[in-house]
Amino acid sequence: MLQLALANLKTYSRRFIAVTLAVMIGTAFLAATLMVNASATETLKNSIGSSYAKADLVIGQDYMVDMAAGDEDKPETHVLGPKTLKAIESVDGVAAVHGSANIGVSVNAGGRDYYASANTAATNKKLNSTVLESGALPTGSEQVAIDATYAGEYNISVGDVLEIGATTAEGKEISRQVKVSGITAASSDPMTGSAMSLTIGQSLLDALSGPGEASYANIVVAAKDGIDLQGLKDPITSALEGTGLKYFQVNTPDEQIVKDIAAFSGGNDQLTIVLLVFALIALVVTGLVVMNTFAVLIAQRTRELALMRTLGALRKQIRSSVLIEALLVGLLASAAGVLLATGIMAALIKILVATVPEMSIATLAVNAQAIIVPIVAGTAITLVAAWMPARKAMRVSPLAALRPADDAAMGNKAGKIRIVFGALLVAAGAAALAYGAIEGNILIAFGGGVLSFPGVLMLGSLFLPKTVSAIGALTSGGTVPGKLASLNAVRNPGRTTATATALLIGVTLVSMMMVGAQTAKASLGDALGSEFLVDVEVNDYSGTTFPAESLAKVKAMNGVQDLAELTAVGSSKSGQELFATDPASLESVLNNGSQVPAAGQVLVSSNNEGKTMEATGFGGKTGNLELLITESNSLQPVVGWETATSMLGATKESVAKDLNARTVLWLKVDDSLGNADLRTLQTDIADELNVEEYAVGGGVMEKQMFNTVIDMLLMIVSGLLAVAVLIALIGVANTLSLSVLERTRENSLLRALGLTRGQLKKMLATEAVLIGGVAALLGVLLGSAYGLLGAQSVMGAFGAMSVSIPWLQLAGVIAVSVVAALAASIVPARRAAKLAPVQGLASE
Repeated sequence: MLQLALANLKTYSRRFIAVTLAVMIGTAFLAATLMVNASATETLKNSIGSSYAKADLVIGQDYMVDMAAGDEDKPETHVLGPKTLKAIESVDGVAAVHGSANIGVSVNAGGRDYYASANTAATNKKLNSTVLESGALPTGSEQVAIDATYAGEYNISVGDVLEIGATTAEGKEISRQVKVSGITAASSDPMTGSAMSLTIGQSLLDALSGPGEASYANIVVAAKDGIDLQGLKDPITSALEGTGLKYFQVNTPDEQIVKDIAAFSGGNDQLTIVLLVFALIALVVTGLVVMNTFAVLIAQRTRELALMRTLGALRKQIRSSVLIEALLVGLLASAAGVLLATGIMAALIKILVATVPEMSIATLAVNAQAIIVPIVAGTAITLVAAWMPARKAMRVSPLAALRPADDAAMGNKAGKIRIVFGALLVAAGAAALAYGAIEGNILIAFGGGVLSFPGVLMLGSLFLPKTVSAIGALTSGGTVPGKLASLNAVRNPGRTTATATALLIGVTLVSMMMVGAQTAKASLGDALGSEFLVDVEVNDYSGTTFPAESLAKVKAMNGVQDLAELTAVGSSKSGQELFATDPASLESVLNNGSQVPAAGQVLVSSNNEGKTMEATGFGGKTGNLELLITESNSLQPVVGWETATSMLGATKESVAKDLNARTVLWLKVDDSLGNADLRTLQTDIADELNVEEYAVGGGVMEKQMFNTVIDMLLMIVSGLLAVAVLIALIGVANTLSLSVLERTRENSLLRALGLTRGQLKKMLATEAVLIGGVAALLGVLLGSAYGLLGAQSVMGAFGAMSVSIPWLQLAGVIAVSVVAALAASIVPARRAAKLAPVQGLASE
């Protein structure tokens, strides 16, 4: 049987080349998805988790449990400090530990004050994540190192003297003069990249925070060689619990990065869920494409196997031959698919690193899972797909199997079974999709998609051929090739459906990702706009009012879109300072312009409760204001001037004379500004308004941090899109080639009856364009529905979904699909036209 299998592979090489391509591309899609998953984790670990990327274990505070338990006011239960550091050092198996402190300090350079984040560098090489560009790391309490970004921005060099200040835990003001000993590489962590980063020694940290009072964001651990990390977690946990610590987590760096990303979505591990869904989608698509390719071969394969039985071959021998062929094709094609995926992913990441500066940290990671799973899955799917025609041939008598097989139509048993199962799958899948979208559960929604999509494909023979034929009749123009192409669609519905399905799968997947990704980004943008209602706030808490000339200059600065001046007009009963401004100015600076307070309303943060706020103006008049509560948790209460005048007795003229009056500025800035531009703008605003730089704050930096992570995840989706487009184009080329190969005798008969070579080519091209166009259009509609429902299921953790359809991109998908279908028909059409009619009629 091995010799027979090898002979079949050699004799029917053209047929098996198409099958090999289908398996290879499908496997490559699955492998690429798994590589994207691993690369995403590795890239995020090098950015968000850069401070602990080299560690073996990371100990961090379990904020969610701590807050839920109500013990956040008991530092001994959750604060990581010197005491916990010593407890970990004493654990057997621990080679080194380092506490990652992160304290805020002021830095005076060139007569200007800047805000900076100070941290210590680990003495252990494995735990040290600080990269030195020039000079040396600080060794004493009189030295610091500064990151390269801010050193260049503020003209700070090695040897310069800076003055830094901080407030200890006891409230004591500390000021030190220090010398810059070195320049460190800029941090790739989007959470810390918005502030100057200083590296200091332990002695200076103790001086700034108070001896023994330092608190650590996390503690990183290097284990001794040969130590089992999972086994080391238990003794570390026991040692920490012995210090009174209650709320903490001991994780590996990979586990910690998942926890950090989960913090972006309220504790939900959305990253792992999204990447898992993409891996499952890849597995399903791989199976569908391979199954579809084999479906085109069923007729030829069934006759071949039946002929072998008439010549005396036993069922066992046929089974062995088919499985050996499938095993060889599956193994070779799957291995080639993994190699192809590795090359594609390496190229994509190189292009990404070269063209997107923010993604210079992108890393290709190929783990064992990305190699083994695709090879096993590809081989298994090939075995199952190859067994179908053999099973079909062996269930009937050899002579019956040699007759042409009936297509699954509504009138026969196979068609009825297909319709019933397809309808059941669509109904069950649609229900699961709707439930997952309503409940915000991506796994249930994905299950619904997995159920419904095969159901749609099973029902495809009912509507795809008729749709192709109807459109063909409208567009044929009465030509012979056009009429034949239209008739071919309904004459063999199974063939038309199989050809269209290859493209339908790819276009549906691509459209789903496009619509889902854009809708998710738009929804996240709206959610961030509600959380960070204002981009930039200028508030120095000192009773400052700003001259009109300075305000005009700030408004004219590059990157500033608009400005609103908020003036203190009174206070609430609870002591909150109340501000008034012009509603039109307020609408222009709010990220959510619909939250402008109407007459009698006051715009407040989410920390406020109830329906009204009792407030008193500086003139002594008191009124009850209706609350307009936002999702932001840090917002000054604001009213319009009309409300301030009518209900609180505060006018612009009277407030200007009041000694308690002061001004706060809210600014709207250009969304395209990067971190460096925002820092420059912050400095320029502080200079113009004569305030300290720390007084210029707001949500834009945090919003930028979130957007950086969102864009990073969307880059991952883009990588999957590139592979999905490739699998769709190869799939349609495969099925068109096999369809023409199957119709060798039919096409030769048409030639013998007078059809010219040019008309045959035009017929096949028209048929390909019709099938490709219909499949692409249906795929876009189906994919858009899946994308919107999927986005809703993911966005359930963030709030309401904002629908955003990329119309131009979807139109481009349809255009590319039609062109690809036309291009895929060129080679098989030329081959069919070159074949002499007599030679084609003699083939079998």
